[in-house]
Amino acid sequence: MADESRPTNGEPENTDATAAPAEPANTTPAAAPAGAGATESTESTESTDSAASTGANDVTDPAATPATSTDAGATTAAGAAAAAAADAGADSGAAAKRAARPRRTRRPAKPAKRPASGSRRAVATGARVATGVVVVALGAAVVGAAFVLPLPTVTAAPASETVDPAPAEEVRACPGPLVRLSDESGQDATAISGVGTAQTSEAASTPDAAIDVSALLSPDDRTSTGDSAPLRIALPADEAAAGDTLFAAAQSQNVAEGDLVGLATAACGEASADSWLVAGSTTVGRTSFVVLGNPGDVPAVVDLALYGEQGSIDAPGASNIDVPARSTRILSLAGLAPDLASPVLHVTAEVGAVTAALQQSVVRGLAPGGVELAGATAAASTEQVVAGIRVSGTSSIAEQVGSPETADLQSVLRMLVPGTDPASVTIRVSEERTGGTETEYQVGLTPGVVTEFPLQDIPDGLYSVTIDSDQPVVAGARTSTIVNGKTDFAWYQPVEQLDSPFFVTIADAPGARLHLVNESEGDADVVFAKTDGAESTGTFVPGARSLSLEPGSYLVTSSVPVGATVSYFGDGVLSSYSIARPGPEATPITVYP
Repeated sequence: MADESRPTNGEPENTDATAAPAEPANTTPAAAPAGAGATESTESTESTDSAASTGANDVTDPAATPATSTDAGATTAAGAAAAAAADAGADSGAAAKRAARPRRTRRPAKPAKRPASGSRRAVATGARVATGVVVVALGAAVVGAAFVLPLPTVTAAPASETVDPAPAEEVRACPGPLVRLSDESGQDATAISGVGTAQTSEAASTPDAAIDVSALLSPDDRTSTGDSAPLRIALPADEAAAGDTLFAAAQSQNVAEGDLVGLATAACGEASADSWLVAGSTTVGRTSFVVLGNPGDVPAVVDLALYGEQGSIDAPGASNIDVPARSTRILSLAGLAPDLASPVLHVTAEVGAVTAALQQSVVRGLAPGGVELAGATAAASTEQVVAGIRVSGTSSIAEQVGSPETADLQSVLRMLVPGTDPASVTIRVSEERTGGTETEYQVGLTPGVVTEFPLQDIPDGLYSVTIDSDQPVVAGARTSTIVNGKTDFAWYQPVEQLDSPFFVTIADAPGARLHLVNESEGDADVVFAKTDGAESTGTFVPGARSLSLEPGSYLVTSSVPVGATVSYFGDGVLSSYSIARPGPEATPITVYP
Protein backbone atom coordinates (compact mmCIF):
# COMPACT_ATOMS: atom_id res chain seq x y z
CA MET A 1 0.00 0.00 0.00
CA ALA A 2 1.12 3.56 -0.57
CA ASP A 3 3.57 4.90 1.92
CA GLU A 4 1.28 7.84 2.73
CA SER A 5 -1.77 5.63 3.31
CA ARG A 6 -0.36 3.88 6.38
CA PRO A 7 -1.99 0.59 5.25
CA THR A 8 -1.40 -2.67 6.99
CA ASN A 9 0.01 -4.19 3.80
CA GLY A 10 0.77 -3.26 0.20
CA GLU A 11 3.69 -1.99 -1.81
CA PRO A 12 4.60 1.66 -1.02
CA GLU A 13 4.63 4.33 -3.70
CA ASN A 14 4.63 8.09 -3.53
CA THR A 15 0.90 8.68 -3.28
CA ASP A 16 -1.44 10.44 -0.87
CA ALA A 17 -3.57 7.56 0.31
CA THR A 18 -3.25 7.50 4.07
CA ALA A 19 -3.62 3.87 3.84
CA ALA A 20 -45.44 2.11 -6.49
CA PRO A 21 -48.68 1.63 -8.39
CA ALA A 22 -50.05 4.45 -10.51
CA GLU A 23 -53.16 6.24 -8.98
CA PRO A 24 -56.41 5.25 -10.81
CA ALA A 25 -57.89 7.78 -13.15
CA ASN A 26 -61.04 9.67 -11.99
CA THR A 27 -63.94 8.17 -13.89
CA THR A 28 -66.20 11.28 -13.42
CA PRO A 29 -67.12 12.76 -16.82
CA ALA A 30 -65.56 16.15 -17.32
CA ALA A 31 -68.24 18.86 -16.84
CA ALA A 32 -68.42 21.56 -19.46
CA PRO A 33 -67.37 25.08 -18.38
CA ALA A 34 -70.10 27.13 -16.81
CA GLY A 35 -70.30 29.45 -19.79
CA ALA A 36 -70.92 26.58 -22.19
CA GLY A 37 -73.67 25.12 -20.01
CA ALA A 38 -75.43 28.48 -19.78
CA THR A 39 -75.32 28.94 -23.52
CA GLU A 40 -76.77 25.52 -24.28
CA SER A 41 -79.48 25.93 -21.63
CA THR A 42 -80.54 29.31 -23.11
CA GLU A 43 -80.79 27.89 -26.61
CA SER A 44 -83.07 25.05 -25.37
CA THR A 45 -85.38 27.56 -23.67
CA GLU A 46 -85.73 29.62 -26.81
CA SER A 47 -86.67 26.52 -28.80
CA THR A 48 -89.29 25.60 -26.22
CA ASP A 49 -90.89 29.04 -26.30
CA SER A 50 -91.16 28.88 -30.09
CA ALA A 51 -92.82 25.46 -29.99
CA ALA A 52 -95.28 26.61 -27.34
CA SER A 53 -96.24 29.64 -29.41
CA THR A 54 -96.87 27.55 -32.49
CA GLY A 55 -99.03 25.06 -30.58
CA ALA A 56 -101.18 27.83 -29.09
CA ASN A 57 -101.96 29.23 -32.52
CA ASP A 58 -103.17 25.82 -33.78
CA VAL A 59 -105.62 25.13 -30.90
CA THR A 60 -109.43 25.90 -31.53
CA ASP A 61 -111.70 26.92 -28.65
CA PRO A 62 -114.00 23.93 -27.90
CA ALA A 63 -116.89 26.24 -26.90
CA ALA A 64 -117.13 27.67 -30.42
CA THR A 65 -117.03 24.27 -32.14
CA PRO A 66 -120.22 22.72 -33.77
CA ALA A 67 -121.54 19.25 -32.91
CA THR A 68 -119.03 16.53 -33.02
CA SER A 69 -118.94 13.97 -35.82
CA THR A 70 -120.73 11.38 -33.61
CA ASP A 71 -123.85 13.57 -33.16
CA ALA A 72 -124.00 14.37 -36.84
CA GLY A 73 -123.96 10.68 -37.71
CA ALA A 74 -126.97 9.92 -35.46
CA THR A 75 -129.04 12.68 -36.99
CA THR A 76 -128.35 11.49 -40.48
CA ALA A 77 -129.41 7.88 -39.66
CA ALA A 78 -132.76 8.98 -38.13
CA GLY A 79 -133.58 11.08 -41.14
CA ALA A 80 -132.88 8.21 -43.49
CA ALA A 81 -135.15 5.78 -41.53
CA ALA A 82 -138.07 8.21 -41.51
CA ALA A 83 -137.78 8.76 -45.21
CA ALA A 84 -137.76 5.01 -45.88
CA ALA A 85 -140.91 4.46 -43.77
CA ALA A 86 -142.76 7.26 -45.51
CA ASP A 87 -141.91 5.80 -48.89
CA ALA A 88 -143.20 2.34 -47.90
CA GLY A 89 -146.53 3.70 -46.61
CA ALA A 90 -147.02 5.75 -49.65
CA ASP A 91 -146.46 2.76 -51.91
CA SER A 92 -148.96 0.43 -50.14
CA GLY A 93 -151.82 2.86 -49.97
CA ALA A 94 -151.23 4.60 -53.17
CA ALA A 95 -153.77 2.72 -55.15
CA ALA A 96 -156.56 3.13 -52.56
CA LYS A 97 -155.96 6.71 -51.87
CA ARG A 98 -155.10 7.62 -55.41
CA ALA A 99 -158.71 7.83 -56.32
CA ALA A 100 -159.91 9.49 -53.08
CA ARG A 101 -157.24 12.10 -52.72
CA PRO A 102 -155.57 14.33 -55.05
CA ARG A 103 -151.94 13.47 -55.72
CA ARG A 104 -149.38 15.19 -53.38
CA THR A 105 -145.92 16.14 -54.25
CA ARG A 106 -143.24 14.50 -51.91
CA ARG A 107 -141.18 16.95 -49.92
CA PRO A 108 -137.52 16.22 -50.25
CA ALA A 109 -135.60 15.27 -47.10
CA LYS A 110 -133.47 17.88 -45.44
CA PRO A 111 -129.81 17.39 -46.10
CA ALA A 112 -127.79 16.04 -43.16
CA LYS A 113 -125.51 18.44 -41.33
CA ARG A 114 -121.78 18.12 -42.22
CA PRO A 115 -119.82 16.73 -39.29
CA ALA A 116 -117.25 19.08 -37.72
CA SER A 117 -114.34 16.59 -38.02
CA GLY A 118 -111.82 19.31 -38.97
CA SER A 119 -112.37 21.12 -35.70
CA ARG A 120 -111.91 17.91 -33.69
CA ARG A 121 -108.66 17.20 -35.51
CA ALA A 122 -107.54 20.69 -34.65
CA VAL A 123 -108.25 20.04 -30.99
CA ALA A 124 -106.29 16.75 -31.06
CA THR A 125 -103.38 18.37 -32.87
CA GLY A 126 -103.32 21.24 -30.43
CA ALA A 127 -103.29 18.81 -27.53
CA ARG A 128 -100.40 16.88 -28.99
CA VAL A 129 -98.43 20.05 -29.62
CA ALA A 130 -99.11 21.26 -26.12
CA THR A 131 -97.91 17.92 -24.74
CA GLY A 132 -94.77 18.16 -26.91
CA VAL A 133 -94.11 21.63 -25.57
CA VAL A 134 -94.18 20.27 -22.04
CA VAL A 135 -91.87 17.36 -22.95
CA VAL A 136 -89.41 19.64 -24.76
CA ALA A 137 -89.43 22.06 -21.87
CA LEU A 138 -88.73 19.27 -19.39
CA GLY A 139 -85.97 17.88 -21.64
CA ALA A 140 -84.38 21.30 -21.91
CA ALA A 141 -84.46 21.67 -18.17
CA VAL A 142 -82.79 18.27 -17.71
CA VAL A 143 -80.10 19.04 -20.30
CA GLY A 144 -79.44 22.42 -18.75
CA ALA A 145 -79.15 20.83 -15.34
CA ALA A 146 -76.63 18.32 -16.69
CA PHE A 147 -74.36 21.17 -17.69
CA VAL A 148 -74.89 23.25 -14.56
CA LEU A 149 -75.37 20.81 -11.71
CA PRO A 150 -72.32 18.83 -10.47
CA LEU A 151 -72.49 15.10 -11.02
CA PRO A 152 -71.48 12.67 -8.30
CA THR A 153 -67.85 11.52 -8.36
CA VAL A 154 -67.39 7.81 -9.00
CA THR A 155 -64.00 6.31 -8.20
CA ALA A 156 -62.84 2.74 -8.00
CA ALA A 157 -59.47 1.37 -6.99
CA PRO A 158 -58.23 -0.78 -9.89
CA ALA A 159 -57.37 -4.34 -9.12
CA SER A 160 -53.61 -4.78 -8.96
CA GLU A 161 -51.01 -7.22 -7.79
CA THR A 162 -47.40 -6.66 -6.76
CA VAL A 163 -45.12 -9.19 -8.41
CA ASP A 164 -41.55 -9.93 -7.42
CA PRO A 165 -39.49 -10.75 -10.54
CA ALA A 166 -38.10 -14.25 -10.55
CA PRO A 167 -34.49 -14.30 -9.39
CA ALA A 168 -32.05 -14.24 -12.29
CA GLU A 169 -28.37 -14.93 -12.49
CA GLU A 170 -25.94 -12.01 -12.70
CA VAL A 171 -23.71 -12.29 -15.74
CA ARG A 172 -20.42 -10.80 -16.96
CA ALA A 173 -18.57 -11.29 -20.25
CA CYS A 174 -14.80 -11.20 -20.76
CA PRO A 175 -13.32 -10.03 -24.10
CA GLY A 176 -11.21 -13.14 -24.50
CA PRO A 177 -7.76 -13.56 -26.04
CA LEU A 178 -6.10 -10.98 -28.26
CA VAL A 179 -6.67 -11.39 -32.00
CA ARG A 180 -4.96 -10.40 -35.25
CA LEU A 181 -5.78 -10.14 -38.96
CA SER A 182 -4.09 -13.29 -40.24
CA ASP A 183 -4.11 -17.01 -39.76
CA GLU A 184 -1.57 -18.91 -37.71
CA SER A 185 0.89 -18.82 -40.62
CA GLY A 186 0.47 -15.06 -40.97
CA GLN A 187 -0.90 -15.34 -44.51
CA ASP A 188 -4.63 -14.71 -44.78
CA ALA A 189 -4.98 -10.99 -43.98
CA THR A 190 -8.77 -11.18 -44.03
CA ALA A 191 -9.04 -13.83 -41.33
CA ILE A 192 -9.35 -13.05 -37.63
CA SER A 193 -7.46 -15.48 -35.45
CA GLY A 194 -6.77 -15.59 -31.74
CA VAL A 195 -3.32 -15.30 -30.19
CA GLY A 196 -2.65 -17.25 -27.02
CA THR A 197 -4.99 -17.37 -24.05
CA ALA A 198 -6.11 -14.70 -21.62
CA GLN A 199 -5.72 -15.40 -17.92
CA THR A 200 -9.02 -14.80 -16.14
CA SER A 201 -9.64 -14.34 -12.42
CA GLU A 202 -13.09 -14.35 -10.85
CA ALA A 203 -14.40 -14.41 -7.29
CA ALA A 204 -17.39 -13.57 -5.09
CA SER A 205 -17.61 -11.72 -1.81
CA THR A 206 -19.16 -14.81 -0.21
CA PRO A 207 -16.38 -17.42 -0.07
CA ASP A 208 -18.59 -20.47 -0.65
CA ALA A 209 -20.60 -18.90 -3.50
CA ALA A 210 -20.56 -20.99 -6.66
CA ILE A 211 -19.60 -19.11 -9.83
CA ASP A 212 -20.45 -20.58 -13.21
CA VAL A 213 -17.74 -20.16 -15.87
CA SER A 214 -18.46 -21.17 -19.47
CA ALA A 215 -17.15 -20.40 -22.94
CA LEU A 216 -18.83 -18.00 -25.33
CA LEU A 217 -18.99 -18.85 -29.01
CA SER A 218 -16.68 -16.73 -31.16
CA PRO A 219 -17.65 -17.31 -34.82
CA ASP A 220 -15.34 -14.59 -36.16
CA ASP A 221 -12.23 -16.15 -34.57
CA ARG A 222 -11.19 -19.05 -36.78
CA THR A 223 -8.94 -20.51 -34.10
CA SER A 224 -11.28 -20.17 -31.14
CA THR A 225 -11.65 -23.26 -28.96
CA GLY A 226 -13.15 -23.91 -25.57
CA ASP A 227 -9.80 -23.33 -23.90
CA SER A 228 -9.13 -20.00 -25.64
CA ALA A 229 -12.65 -18.63 -26.10
CA PRO A 230 -14.08 -15.54 -24.40
CA LEU A 231 -15.68 -16.41 -21.08
CA ARG A 232 -19.11 -16.00 -19.58
CA ILE A 233 -18.97 -15.50 -15.80
CA ALA A 234 -22.28 -15.94 -13.93
CA LEU A 235 -23.45 -15.76 -10.34
CA PRO A 236 -26.32 -18.28 -10.01
CA ALA A 237 -29.82 -16.98 -9.41
CA ASP A 238 -30.07 -18.29 -5.85
CA GLU A 239 -26.84 -16.53 -4.91
CA ALA A 240 -27.91 -13.33 -6.65
CA ALA A 241 -31.31 -13.45 -4.93
CA ALA A 242 -29.62 -13.25 -1.53
CA GLY A 243 -28.69 -9.66 -2.39
CA ASP A 244 -25.52 -9.51 -0.31
CA THR A 245 -23.22 -11.47 -2.61
CA LEU A 246 -21.04 -9.44 -4.97
CA PHE A 247 -18.75 -10.82 -7.64
CA ALA A 248 -16.28 -9.60 -10.24
CA ALA A 249 -13.89 -10.91 -12.86
CA ALA A 250 -10.97 -9.55 -14.85
CA GLN A 251 -8.52 -10.85 -17.43
CA SER A 252 -4.93 -10.14 -18.42
CA GLN A 253 -2.65 -11.21 -21.25
CA ASN A 254 1.03 -10.39 -21.55
CA VAL A 255 1.91 -11.28 -25.12
CA ALA A 256 5.06 -11.23 -27.22
CA GLU A 257 4.19 -12.87 -30.53
CA GLY A 258 4.99 -11.29 -33.86
CA ASP A 259 3.52 -7.81 -34.10
CA LEU A 260 1.61 -8.23 -30.84
CA VAL A 261 3.85 -7.25 -27.94
CA GLY A 262 2.68 -5.78 -24.66
CA LEU A 263 0.22 -6.10 -21.79
CA ALA A 264 -3.56 -5.98 -22.22
CA THR A 265 -5.97 -6.15 -19.28
CA ALA A 266 -9.74 -5.74 -19.00
CA ALA A 267 -12.55 -6.03 -16.51
CA CYS A 268 -15.22 -8.54 -17.43
CA GLY A 269 -18.23 -6.30 -17.94
CA GLU A 270 -21.99 -6.32 -17.59
CA ALA A 271 -24.00 -6.13 -20.80
CA SER A 272 -25.60 -2.79 -21.65
CA ALA A 273 -27.86 -1.41 -24.38
CA ASP A 274 -25.87 1.84 -24.56
CA SER A 275 -22.11 2.35 -24.23
CA TRP A 276 -19.19 4.37 -25.61
CA LEU A 277 -15.71 3.38 -26.76
CA VAL A 278 -13.07 6.13 -26.75
CA ALA A 279 -9.94 4.46 -28.09
CA GLY A 280 -8.30 3.00 -31.17
CA SER A 281 -6.96 4.06 -34.56
CA THR A 282 -7.04 2.72 -38.11
CA THR A 283 -4.15 4.68 -39.63
CA VAL A 284 -1.11 2.91 -41.11
CA GLY A 285 0.40 0.49 -38.61
CA ARG A 286 -2.58 0.74 -36.24
CA THR A 287 -5.05 -2.14 -36.01
CA SER A 288 -8.29 -1.96 -34.04
CA PHE A 289 -11.02 -4.51 -33.38
CA VAL A 290 -14.45 -3.95 -31.87
CA VAL A 291 -15.36 -6.81 -29.52
CA LEU A 292 -19.07 -7.23 -28.76
CA GLY A 293 -20.02 -9.83 -26.17
CA ASN A 294 -23.53 -11.16 -25.55
CA PRO A 295 -23.58 -13.30 -22.39
CA GLY A 296 -27.38 -13.35 -22.29
CA ASP A 297 -29.90 -15.82 -23.64
CA VAL A 298 -31.50 -13.36 -26.09
CA PRO A 299 -29.87 -12.50 -29.45
CA ALA A 300 -28.78 -8.86 -29.73
CA VAL A 301 -28.90 -6.46 -32.67
CA VAL A 302 -26.31 -3.68 -32.47
CA ASP A 303 -25.72 -0.36 -34.22
CA LEU A 304 -22.39 1.50 -34.21
CA ALA A 305 -22.25 5.28 -34.62
CA LEU A 306 -18.71 6.40 -35.51
CA TYR A 307 -17.05 9.78 -35.00
CA GLY A 308 -13.62 11.00 -35.98
CA GLU A 309 -11.44 14.06 -36.34
CA GLN A 310 -13.62 15.20 -39.27
CA GLY A 311 -16.96 14.56 -37.57
CA SER A 312 -19.52 11.80 -37.83
CA ILE A 313 -18.81 8.95 -40.25
CA ASP A 314 -21.24 7.12 -42.50
CA ALA A 315 -19.96 3.57 -42.12
CA PRO A 316 -21.62 0.88 -44.24
CA GLY A 317 -21.97 -2.31 -42.26
CA ALA A 318 -22.17 -0.55 -38.90
CA SER A 319 -25.90 -1.15 -38.48
CA ASN A 320 -27.98 -4.21 -37.62
CA ILE A 321 -25.03 -6.26 -36.40
CA ASP A 322 -26.29 -9.61 -35.14
CA VAL A 323 -24.73 -10.88 -31.92
CA PRO A 324 -26.18 -14.32 -31.14
CA ALA A 325 -26.96 -15.34 -27.58
CA ARG A 326 -23.95 -16.50 -25.55
CA SER A 327 -21.47 -15.45 -28.21
CA THR A 328 -18.91 -12.78 -29.12
CA ARG A 329 -18.59 -10.86 -32.37
CA ILE A 330 -15.24 -9.37 -33.47
CA LEU A 331 -15.23 -6.64 -36.14
CA SER A 332 -12.27 -4.96 -37.81
CA LEU A 333 -12.68 -1.22 -37.28
CA ALA A 334 -10.69 -0.52 -40.46
CA GLY A 335 -13.38 -2.38 -42.40
CA LEU A 336 -15.90 0.16 -41.14
CA ALA A 337 -13.80 3.35 -41.11
CA PRO A 338 -10.29 3.16 -42.61
CA ASP A 339 -7.56 5.76 -42.01
CA LEU A 340 -9.18 7.12 -38.86
CA ALA A 341 -6.72 8.63 -36.37
CA SER A 342 -8.98 9.22 -33.37
CA PRO A 343 -12.22 7.24 -33.44
CA VAL A 344 -15.02 7.35 -30.90
CA LEU A 345 -17.80 4.76 -31.13
CA HIS A 346 -21.32 4.84 -29.74
CA VAL A 347 -22.59 1.29 -29.28
CA THR A 348 -26.36 0.84 -29.01
CA ALA A 349 -28.33 -2.39 -28.93
CA GLU A 350 -31.74 -2.17 -30.57
CA VAL A 351 -32.48 -5.65 -29.25
CA GLY A 352 -30.83 -7.23 -26.23
CA ALA A 353 -27.63 -5.95 -24.61
CA VAL A 354 -23.89 -6.40 -25.15
CA THR A 355 -20.54 -5.68 -23.60
CA ALA A 356 -18.17 -3.55 -25.67
CA ALA A 357 -14.38 -3.41 -25.81
CA LEU A 358 -11.81 -2.22 -28.31
CA GLN A 359 -8.48 -3.93 -28.95
CA GLN A 360 -5.74 -1.75 -30.44
CA SER A 361 -2.23 -2.70 -31.47
CA VAL A 362 0.56 -0.57 -32.96
CA VAL A 363 3.44 -1.37 -35.28
CA ARG A 364 5.88 1.42 -36.19
CA GLY A 365 7.82 0.28 -39.21
CA LEU A 366 8.90 -3.17 -38.12
CA ALA A 367 8.88 -2.45 -34.39
CA PRO A 368 5.88 -3.44 -32.26
CA GLY A 369 4.48 -0.47 -30.37
CA GLY A 370 2.24 -2.17 -27.85
CA VAL A 371 -1.27 -3.55 -27.45
CA GLU A 372 -4.27 -2.67 -25.25
CA LEU A 373 -7.86 -3.65 -24.51
CA ALA A 374 -10.00 -0.57 -23.80
CA GLY A 375 -13.32 -1.12 -22.10
CA ALA A 376 -16.47 0.96 -22.33
CA THR A 377 -16.09 4.48 -21.01
CA ALA A 378 -18.43 6.38 -18.71
CA ALA A 379 -21.57 7.90 -20.22
CA ALA A 380 -21.52 11.48 -21.48
CA SER A 381 -21.39 13.96 -18.60
CA THR A 382 -20.43 17.54 -17.84
CA GLU A 383 -17.82 16.27 -15.37
CA GLN A 384 -15.40 13.41 -15.99
CA VAL A 385 -12.45 12.25 -13.89
CA VAL A 386 -9.78 9.99 -15.38
CA ALA A 387 -7.48 8.53 -12.73
CA GLY A 388 -4.35 6.39 -12.66
CA ILE A 389 -2.74 7.97 -15.74
CA ARG A 390 0.85 6.73 -15.81
CA VAL A 391 3.40 8.97 -17.52
CA SER A 392 6.72 7.17 -18.00
CA GLY A 393 9.78 7.39 -20.22
CA THR A 394 9.15 11.00 -21.17
CA SER A 395 12.76 11.62 -22.18
CA SER A 396 12.82 8.62 -24.54
CA ILE A 397 9.43 9.56 -25.97
CA ALA A 398 10.49 13.18 -26.50
CA GLU A 399 13.37 11.96 -28.66
CA GLN A 400 11.02 10.05 -30.97
CA VAL A 401 7.93 12.25 -31.17
CA GLY A 402 7.97 14.49 -34.20
CA SER A 403 7.12 12.29 -37.16
CA PRO A 404 3.65 11.04 -38.17
CA GLU A 405 4.79 7.49 -37.48
CA THR A 406 5.55 8.24 -33.82
CA ALA A 407 3.04 11.01 -33.15
CA ASP A 408 0.80 8.76 -31.08
CA LEU A 409 3.54 8.23 -28.51
CA GLN A 410 2.41 11.59 -27.14
CA SER A 411 0.09 11.46 -24.14
CA VAL A 412 -3.35 12.79 -25.09
CA LEU A 413 -6.84 13.35 -23.78
CA ARG A 414 -9.46 12.36 -26.38
CA MET A 415 -12.87 14.06 -26.10
CA LEU A 416 -16.17 14.25 -27.98
CA VAL A 417 -19.30 16.33 -27.52
CA PRO A 418 -22.10 14.02 -28.75
CA GLY A 419 -24.69 16.81 -28.64
CA THR A 420 -25.31 19.70 -31.03
CA ASP A 421 -23.90 22.64 -29.06
CA PRO A 422 -20.20 23.59 -28.76
CA ALA A 423 -18.60 23.09 -25.35
CA SER A 424 -16.30 25.20 -23.23
CA VAL A 425 -14.08 22.85 -21.25
CA THR A 426 -11.73 23.29 -18.31
CA ILE A 427 -9.06 20.59 -17.96
CA ARG A 428 -7.11 20.13 -14.71
CA VAL A 429 -4.12 17.80 -14.63
CA SER A 430 -3.20 16.88 -11.05
CA GLU A 431 -0.52 14.67 -9.55
CA GLU A 432 -1.82 11.86 -7.36
CA ARG A 433 0.20 12.89 -4.31
CA THR A 434 0.22 15.48 -1.55
CA GLY A 435 1.82 18.71 -2.65
CA GLY A 436 1.77 17.65 -6.28
CA THR A 437 1.40 20.09 -9.12
CA GLU A 438 -1.88 20.97 -10.79
CA THR A 439 -2.13 22.56 -14.22
CA GLU A 440 -5.30 24.01 -15.71
CA TYR A 441 -6.20 24.46 -19.38
CA GLN A 442 -9.14 25.93 -21.30
CA VAL A 443 -10.30 24.44 -24.57
CA GLY A 444 -13.33 24.69 -26.84
CA LEU A 445 -14.88 21.62 -28.44
CA THR A 446 -16.87 21.41 -31.67
CA PRO A 447 -19.92 19.13 -31.38
CA GLY A 448 -19.64 15.83 -33.22
CA VAL A 449 -15.90 16.24 -33.87
CA VAL A 450 -13.28 14.25 -31.93
CA THR A 451 -10.60 16.42 -30.32
CA GLU A 452 -7.28 15.21 -28.91
CA PHE A 453 -5.70 17.52 -26.33
CA PRO A 454 -1.97 16.85 -25.78
CA LEU A 455 -0.87 16.19 -22.21
CA GLN A 456 2.64 17.50 -22.81
CA ASP A 457 5.44 18.83 -20.62
CA ILE A 458 4.35 16.54 -17.80
CA PRO A 459 7.10 14.78 -15.84
CA ASP A 460 7.00 11.08 -15.05
CA GLY A 461 4.46 10.13 -12.42
CA LEU A 462 0.82 9.29 -11.69
CA TYR A 463 -1.85 11.81 -12.63
CA SER A 464 -5.58 12.35 -12.68
CA VAL A 465 -7.38 14.54 -15.21
CA THR A 466 -10.61 16.35 -14.34
CA ILE A 467 -12.84 17.65 -17.14
CA ASP A 468 -15.46 20.32 -16.40
CA SER A 469 -17.67 21.19 -19.36
CA ASP A 470 -20.82 23.19 -20.01
CA GLN A 471 -21.97 20.39 -22.35
CA PRO A 472 -21.88 16.60 -21.79
CA VAL A 473 -18.72 14.96 -23.14
CA VAL A 474 -17.25 11.48 -23.40
CA ALA A 475 -13.53 11.09 -22.85
CA GLY A 476 -10.53 8.81 -22.58
CA ALA A 477 -6.78 9.24 -22.13
CA ARG A 478 -3.78 7.49 -23.66
CA THR A 479 -0.17 7.34 -22.52
CA SER A 480 2.88 5.39 -23.71
CA THR A 481 6.00 4.06 -22.09
CA ILE A 482 9.44 3.15 -23.41
CA VAL A 483 11.65 1.16 -21.06
CA ASN A 484 14.77 -0.68 -22.17
CA GLY A 485 13.68 -0.52 -25.79
CA LYS A 486 10.22 -1.97 -25.06
CA THR A 487 7.20 0.14 -25.99
CA ASP A 488 3.65 -0.21 -24.75
CA PHE A 489 0.65 2.04 -24.23
CA ALA A 490 -2.56 2.17 -22.20
CA TRP A 491 -6.04 3.63 -22.51
CA TYR A 492 -7.75 5.07 -19.41
CA GLN A 493 -11.50 5.54 -18.92
CA PRO A 494 -13.27 7.98 -16.56
CA VAL A 495 -14.40 6.58 -13.22
CA GLU A 496 -17.96 6.10 -12.01
CA GLN A 497 -18.93 6.74 -8.40
CA LEU A 498 -19.49 3.43 -6.63
CA ASP A 499 -21.74 2.79 -3.66
CA SER A 500 -20.20 1.02 -0.70
CA PRO A 501 -19.38 -1.80 -0.56
CA PHE A 502 -18.14 -2.79 -3.99
CA PHE A 503 -16.14 -5.73 -5.24
CA VAL A 504 -13.04 -5.52 -7.41
CA THR A 505 -10.79 -8.15 -8.98
CA ILE A 506 -7.13 -7.31 -9.58
CA ALA A 507 -5.95 -9.35 -12.56
CA ASP A 508 -2.59 -11.07 -12.40
CA ALA A 509 -0.18 -8.58 -13.99
CA PRO A 510 2.89 -6.57 -12.92
CA GLY A 511 2.73 -3.45 -10.76
CA ALA A 512 -0.99 -3.47 -9.93
CA ARG A 513 -2.38 -0.39 -8.20
CA LEU A 514 -5.90 0.57 -7.17
CA HIS A 515 -6.73 4.26 -7.66
CA LEU A 516 -9.65 5.75 -5.72
CA VAL A 517 -11.26 9.08 -6.56
CA ASN A 518 -12.84 10.82 -3.57
CA GLU A 519 -15.05 13.66 -4.81
CA SER A 520 -16.44 14.52 -1.37
CA GLU A 521 -15.17 17.33 0.83
CA GLY A 522 -13.96 15.01 3.57
CA ASP A 523 -11.65 12.03 3.91
CA ALA A 524 -12.71 8.57 2.83
CA ASP A 525 -12.03 5.80 5.34
CA VAL A 526 -11.63 2.61 3.34
CA VAL A 527 -11.33 -1.06 4.31
CA PHE A 528 -9.93 -3.61 1.84
CA ALA A 529 -10.98 -7.19 2.70
CA LYS A 530 -9.33 -9.78 0.48
CA THR A 531 -11.14 -13.04 -0.17
CA ASP A 532 -8.27 -14.98 1.43
CA GLY A 533 -8.99 -13.26 4.75
CA ALA A 534 -6.33 -10.54 4.68
CA GLU A 535 -7.53 -7.04 5.51
CA SER A 536 -6.05 -3.56 5.31
CA THR A 537 -7.30 -0.02 5.82
CA GLY A 538 -6.50 3.41 4.45
CA THR A 539 -7.60 7.03 4.56
CA PHE A 540 -8.00 8.80 1.24
CA VAL A 541 -8.09 12.58 1.14
CA PRO A 542 -10.29 14.35 -1.45
CA GLY A 543 -8.99 13.86 -4.97
CA ALA A 544 -7.34 10.84 -6.56
CA ARG A 545 -4.93 8.66 -4.60
CA SER A 546 -3.69 5.09 -5.02
CA LEU A 547 -2.14 2.12 -3.28
CA SER A 548 -0.49 -1.06 -4.48
CA LEU A 549 -2.42 -4.30 -4.12
CA GLU A 550 -1.59 -7.91 -4.77
CA PRO A 551 -3.56 -9.70 -7.50
CA GLY A 552 -6.82 -11.11 -6.14
CA SER A 553 -10.34 -9.99 -5.27
CA TYR A 554 -11.27 -7.43 -2.63
CA LEU A 555 -14.44 -6.28 -0.92
CA VAL A 556 -14.00 -2.52 -0.59
CA THR A 557 -15.96 -0.63 2.05
CA SER A 558 -15.76 3.17 2.04
CA SER A 559 -17.26 5.85 4.27
CA VAL A 560 -18.15 7.90 1.16
CA PRO A 561 -18.76 6.96 -2.49
CA VAL A 562 -15.58 6.71 -4.55
CA GLY A 563 -14.57 5.93 -8.12
CA ALA A 564 -12.03 3.20 -8.85
CA THR A 565 -9.46 2.37 -11.54
CA VAL A 566 -6.89 -0.43 -11.68
CA SER A 567 -3.56 0.27 -13.38
CA TYR A 568 -0.53 -1.88 -14.23
CA PHE A 569 3.02 -0.79 -14.88
CA GLY A 570 6.16 -2.86 -15.33
CA ASP A 571 9.24 -3.26 -17.48
CA GLY A 572 7.99 -1.94 -20.81
CA VAL A 573 4.34 -2.83 -20.12
CA LEU A 574 1.38 -0.60 -19.34
CA SER A 575 -2.37 -1.18 -19.00
CA SER A 576 -5.49 -0.05 -17.14
CA TYR A 577 -9.22 -0.61 -16.66
CA SER A 578 -11.90 1.16 -14.64
CA ILE A 579 -14.47 -0.40 -12.31
CA ALA A 580 -17.97 0.12 -13.70
CA ARG A 581 -21.02 0.77 -11.58
CA PRO A 582 -23.20 -2.37 -11.36
CA GLY A 583 -26.53 -2.30 -13.13
CA PRO A 584 -29.73 -1.78 -11.10
CA GLU A 585 -31.24 -4.77 -9.34
CA ALA A 586 -34.68 -6.02 -10.31
CA THR A 587 -37.40 -4.47 -8.12
CA PRO A 588 -41.01 -5.52 -7.45
CA ILE A 589 -43.49 -4.32 -10.08
CA THR A 590 -47.23 -3.66 -9.91
CA VAL A 591 -49.35 -5.47 -12.50
CA TYR A 592 -52.82 -4.27 -13.53
CA PRO A 593 -55.22 -6.66 -15.28
